[in-house]
Amino acid sequence: SRRRSRSKSPFRKDKSPVREPIDNLTPEERDARTVFCMQLAARIRPRDLEEFFSTVGKVRDVRMISDRNSRRSKGIAYVEFVDVSSVPLAIGLTGQRVLGVPIIVQASQAEKNRAAAMANNLQKGSAGPMRLYVGSLHFNITEDMLRGIFEPFGRIESIQLMMDSETGRSKGYGFITFSDSECAKKALEQLNGFELAGRPMKVGHVTERTDASSASSFLDSDELERTGIDLGTTGRLQLMARLAEGTGLQIPPAAQQALQMSGSLAFGAVA
Repeated sequence: SRRRSRSKSPFRKDKSPVREPIDNLTPEERDARTVFCMQLAARIRPRDLEEFFSTVGKVRDVRMISDRNSRRSKGIAYVEFVDVSSVPLAIGLTGQRVLGVPIIVQASQAEKNRAAAMANNLQKGSAGPMRLYVGSLHFNITEDMLRGIFEPFGRIESIQLMMDSETGRSKGYGFITFSDSECAKKALEQLNGFELAGRPMKVGHVTERTDASSASSFLDSDELERTGIDLGTTGRLQLMARLAEGTGLQIPPAAQQALQMSGSLAFGAVA
């Protein structure tokens, strides 16, 4: 006879949460039961998230976003609950530490973007596509990796990672076009400064005057150093301030403080 050990320990979760039947749920209903988690500890496991969120409701599934090559976590995950009522309670856990790192919990971006897009269409029609600049990227980051990070915010039309024609390596920056500008704005708000592969990304708007041919104005210090321009610490901060002033990118508080201490922030605080 077959062993029926499953029935003896229905709540045992060795690898992942027990998945509830979802045949009767639409994608929209599943999204409504899902939260998006950011700023996760590098060593976190699905089971850690399951145990953390079990205090506010029964977890149906945990999906960690990992690097396809290294299999390492990218610091983000989706947690799906059995009951939609668990979502606001889960969002209330934002700021609590999981494995020593304060977690950020938001409603599923797919759900938020759908609601925002619908409201936007009702009010003024679709705002159309928007292009974002993404810089300060680790040179091993690929277009597929960027898609995995940005796609939860909305449909992506194109991703263009700038490559060195001689070496074939990434130049550390690129461009992402969202189908809807509201989705792009949300991605910018949430991912500017988001740490990817140990480096905080720079995400900004791309204006008509800023495209692939003029992207040199956005180059971070690593790229400038590789092309022969040596920047000291103060020079890097001044470059950051100029970029912020010209593009609307926000200077990190620590950088603002350093600039003020060195007397370099002559034009005052950057909005």
